[in-house]
Amino acid sequence: MVQRISLLIVNAFNPPKYKSVFLLTWLTVFSELAVSAGITEEDILGDIPLVMAATRLPQSVTDTPVAITVIDRKMIDASGFIEIPDLLRLVPGFQVGLSWRDHHAAVTYHGQSDGLSRRMQVLIDGRVAVGSLFGIVDWDRLGIVIDDIARIEVVRGPAGVAYGSNAFVGAINIVTYEPFANPGWQMSATGGSKGTGLVSAQYSEVGDSFDYRASISYFHTDGFDGVNDETITRSGRFQGRYQLAPNINLDFQFGHSEGPWGRGGSGLSVDTKGSKEATEKYGNFRLTTAISPGNEWYVQFGILKAEEDDKYEIGLLSGLLGVTPAQVSTVVPGQQDQTIIGSIFDYTSHQLDVEFQQLLQWGASHRAVWGGGYRKDRVKGIGTVGKTSWNSMETYRVYGSLEYHLNDKILLNVGSIFEDNDMGAGKFSPRVGINITLMDDHVLRFSVAQSWRQPFLAEQFHDISIRLNDGSILEKVQTAPITLEHEKLRTYEIGYIGYWEKKRFSIEVKAFREEFQNEIEYVYDPFFPEVVSIFNLGAILDINGGATEITGIETGIKWQLNNQTHLWLSYAFSEVDQHCQALGFRCAHENDATPRHTASLLMSHDFGHGWEASVGYYYLDEMAWILWSGDIESYDRVDMRVARTFNIGRSILKLELIGQNLGGDYHEFSQNNLFETRTFVRATLQFH
Repeated sequence: MVQRISLLIVNAFNPPKYKSVFLLTWLTVFSELAVSAGITEEDILGDIPLVMAATRLPQSVTDTPVAITVIDRKMIDASGFIEIPDLLRLVPGFQVGLSWRDHHAAVTYHGQSDGLSRRMQVLIDGRVAVGSLFGIVDWDRLGIVIDDIARIEVVRGPAGVAYGSNAFVGAINIVTYEPFANPGWQMSATGGSKGTGLVSAQYSEVGDSFDYRASISYFHTDGFDGVNDETITRSGRFQGRYQLAPNINLDFQFGHSEGPWGRGGSGLSVDTKGSKEATEKYGNFRLTTAISPGNEWYVQFGILKAEEDDKYEIGLLSGLLGVTPAQVSTVVPGQQDQTIIGSIFDYTSHQLDVEFQQLLQWGASHRAVWGGGYRKDRVKGIGTVGKTSWNSMETYRVYGSLEYHLNDKILLNVGSIFEDNDMGAGKFSPRVGINITLMDDHVLRFSVAQSWRQPFLAEQFHDISIRLNDGSILEKVQTAPITLEHEKLRTYEIGYIGYWEKKRFSIEVKAFREEFQNEIEYVYDPFFPEVVSIFNLGAILDINGGATEITGIETGIKWQLNNQTHLWLSYAFSEVDQHCQALGFRCAHENDATPRHTASLLMSHDFGHGWEASVGYYYLDEMAWILWSGDIESYDRVDMRVARTFNIGRSILKLELIGQNLGGDYHEFSQNNLFETRTFVRATLQFH
């Protein structure tokens, strides 16, 4: 049976140039591994996917200790989305906001976020895509487009046991196509509303011992009317795998993204509209050695450099004060007339991440993973952290997870991570989960976890100030006055996963409670001492002290009505209790920072003869995005997509007509961002 699985996979991937000795070795190893792990043909070819993101162990979604959603390629195609962050609208409990300042997407789980969503880990084929400065993802600069993605695994709950404090409330694992999945050329072009244009090209090659996939893309959008969030992004990526021996692989990826982004501005003279230059470069290398079936280790080395150039002149101090140059020293004692420099995001950051990991398996009942890592983050920038010299932070981590079958009905998942850095005391983040099989294809899950999140560099060294040309501070805007402490999160989860109709229908339900303590929040201090208070009459402080309890329920349904029709439904309900410090921004709004209801419905149908259509419905209840936005009313939107596929010899051409928000306008993230009806045309050509 398992040998048949191997042959089916090989035939599907069709690697014609692989050496016969490697193919035979691969078949043997895979067959033995499948037997020892209890993997059947149904596991590989059926509708219960294997995932890696929850514990770093390859598991069925019915075996994970925490809720997980898989966005597969069929969902991605049916959605008709143009930009990657939009895909997270399909996940229960997720909120997406486009754009908060400069076409930056805010992606958050259970809200509690501003435009800088910094509590989730994001990986791309194992590469850490979270930046050093704010701990966020610049989605425009990932180096990939939607056409590159095979699937996305979304961990809905704390994943710090697997990835550390970056994964405080969840983790997103983006898996791109392997070169052997679609060898040859693929080209795509999209055009439509708001001056949107997206052009990409990918080429994949399969060799005797070296496979690779190269891609380039160009993206442009005018963004929202009157917001100045226009962006141009040019990206390139090279991904490869070199087989050093039948059991040793070297996987690597490196890329570059650049472009000018419109600086939205707040309308104040110190935060003017304009544009900034930004670049991001990365490289990641992983050497993997398979010792025996189910036992392997890897060592990984990753580097990331990001840079934003965002400084501008506001004018002379005398002009701002409305006095003559000679009178400046009278109004501001000891100060001469100088040019005022504006800068909100002007920095350079470097990230080095090294990791070792080993998988261990004993028979069919016990598996484990353990590893350790080192990460060094460095940042400098007068506009963001107030220094032209480097600020740095070193982090060490050791982690491990165990999967133990107590019997054929009860599965125990236990894991913990110890993370330490030079900014605060080390912390353990443990998790315990029990999965009980009620009957075939019906599983009940219980888990409890405690997680810690260490502040990122920008939080620790935040120093946004209005400065004069000589670098001296005229007025403080936002700062972290003291060393920040870890945030704490304790979660309780009860879940159920069930499959019916030969796995054509599945439902996943999660009831949860999350208890956040010592949260880092923004607090207004009107009495903060300054040289002069002209613009904000005080300062915004980053300090610990907030607390939040969130209780709710989530569900996801996948239903294949027949061979032509698919339906996906997600819904989340949250009840939140926020506790803020006096003059805290989060409690300054009428709405909670966590929406009460979030929902999505996506349905696709294949009409035959190359025709297919899909419709999506998305609802977000009223909420408040903290600091950079404010109260947003609830909205719903309807998207539609019609596609026609043509087989032209050995080539495939797909034409799509996409409509977004085919109804009334709504405000996206901010009252300034009016999302009107948008239409796009996309053409994709693949040939060998």
